[in-house]
Amino acid sequence: MFDFLKKKLKDSIDAIQGKILKKEEKEIDKNVAEEIKKVEKREPEKIKKTSSILSHKITEDDVSDIYAGIKESLIDNNVAMSVLDEIHNDLKKELAGESVSIINSKQKIEEAIKKSISKVIVSEKKERFLDLVRSKKPYIILFVGVNGVGKTTTIAKVANLLKREGLKPVLSASDTFRAASIEQLEVHSKRLGLDLIKHTYGADPAAVAYDAISHAKSVGADVVLIDTAGRSDMNKDLIEELAKVRRVSKPDLTIFVGDALTGNDLVKQAKIFDEKVGFDMSIVAKADVDKKGGAVLSLSYVTKKPILFIGSGQGYDDLATLDPERTAKFIIEG
Repeated sequence: MFDFLKKKLKDSIDAIQGKILKKEEKEIDKNVAEEIKKVEKREPEKIKKTSSILSHKITEDDVSDIYAGIKESLIDNNVAMSVLDEIHNDLKKELAGESVSIINSKQKIEEAIKKSISKVIVSEKKERFLDLVRSKKPYIILFVGVNGVGKTTTIAKVANLLKREGLKPVLSASDTFRAASIEQLEVHSKRLGLDLIKHTYGADPAAVAYDAISHAKSVGADVVLIDTAGRSDMNKDLIEELAKVRRVSKPDLTIFVGDALTGNDLVKQAKIFDEKVGFDMSIVAKADVDKKGGAVLSLSYVTKKPILFIGSGQGYDDLATLDPERTAKFIIEG
């Protein structure tokens, strides 16, 4: 993930540094500048003194140039406009009025961008999620999202995680609309050795969820994971169906599952689901094959809901947390 964004930002930052260095070169002899670079490692104290004289104070115009330099890269990689505005404001606060030199100009720009990117990412820690699940028995989790995003597979991954943590999950096949959805969840339940509650296609999804919760109580299960039908659009029937499932199941946590490969549509879908249904956290599937990654950066900032996990592969163990600082460092430094 973030491969394209990393390359684009690196190219942009290098170009920005070049512009700043040109301003410095008008004020100092080029030969002196080259000498500073050569002896940087050998005589750090001397360089420190010399570079303070040969410094350049970043102006608001410079910040505008810096922002303009990375803006196109961010847009090309599916970063939302509201995130761009936040990054622009952060760069003004961090860089305007700062003194930079030939030696540290690139580093200061990179640090400012890293700090801003880490701020826009809101993630949830796995430990807190597990604490939530253990706080009530059975803990009810409702999964929502459009069709084709990998929701059912994601549910299986979460179930596997919970089982490895010593918890007993029950799966609810409340997607009674999509062809083969029940069979797909049944395959996962058998592989993982979990109870699955199912009805027939066309059955009331809320009734399936109700039966799953009742079963969980009767067998002392710790958590119920409820699959739901997705649609390519949020039609009235879907909204009413999900509303009924929510009323009946009274979920303790609702998780939106989105597909990283849908780009900007990921954020649009999340906003619609949040408006019409509501959710508490999100999981981004297929993040490992998304070369851009900007939509993942935008999702939590736009919805103000934390990202719980990202899909990191095809296996049941392939769920990863998204650490804001490490992610920002990876994007900028590689």
